[in-house]
Amino acid sequence: MFGRRSKPDRSTQQFHQADSGAQLFAQLLTETRADPETLFTIEVVDHGWPGRDLDERARQLRRTRVPRTPLAAPDPRGPSTPSGTASVFYPCSRPPFAAAAGDVFLIPDGAGGVLLGHVISEHFDAVYVAVFQRPEGVPPPADPLVVLATQPVIAGLTLPARFQPGMWEVVGTTTPDSDRLLPAYSWGTATDVEYVTDFSGKRSRPASEVEAETVPHRMVVSPFFVDIAVRAVVGLVDWHPDFEHLRYRATPRSVDLFPRT
Repeated sequence: MFGRRSKPDRSTQQFHQADSGAQLFAQLLTETRADPETLFTIEVVDHGWPGRDLDERARQLRRTRVPRTPLAAPDPRGPSTPSGTASVFYPCSRPPFAAAAGDVFLIPDGAGGVLLGHVISEHFDAVYVAVFQRPEGVPPPADPLVVLATQPVIAGLTLPARFQPGMWEVVGTTTPDSDRLLPAYSWGTATDVEYVTDFSGKRSRPASEVEAETVPHRMVVSPFFVDIAVRAVVGLVDWHPDFEHLRYRATPRSVDLFPRT
């Protein structure tokens, strides 16, 4: 994953460049720690080598910004009861700006309630999170493990800048269902060879014609973007087209394209 912000302007596209995926994620983490409410999406459309090749391919990395959506005023009646308790989980406490695979957390919905989130995996300094709603017809409090077994409403790769008190509160840890939820990714362009890769990025191969059309590119979004998408899910704000890549879909999974040997 490579990219570079070309210059600090207010255009809708900016570029990032780094010599490695780890370096890029470290840069993005530093940026979101400085401003946890920044909004960005990085789409990885190609890989390259440092130098001229990377300079040419960096223009294919798109960074888009969306207008900040005003948040609703707090509910004067106070927060609602969470959809479960942490007693079924192993207790877990993380320092600010830190998260690990298996962490279960509460993400405020902006209207006094919470949704349940689960860190499914880590990728460099980023985390792949899935956000779940309590199923309709299941009265609260619902067993959190039952909620985590349902289909998520939002899932994506983000940065842990909002894992801190008052934002995303870690309430415990339990084994994530990575086989069910971790997607495969693609990279490449229409003018070049398309590849598919597993979630870790360690296993890649040329994509078939169908895979090139159905396997998404790797996206990393700011955690505040996830917050706004959660508010859209519960109807607090309008659903923005830029949220579509966060909507959970049953795309080809990493385990499907790269079975364990």
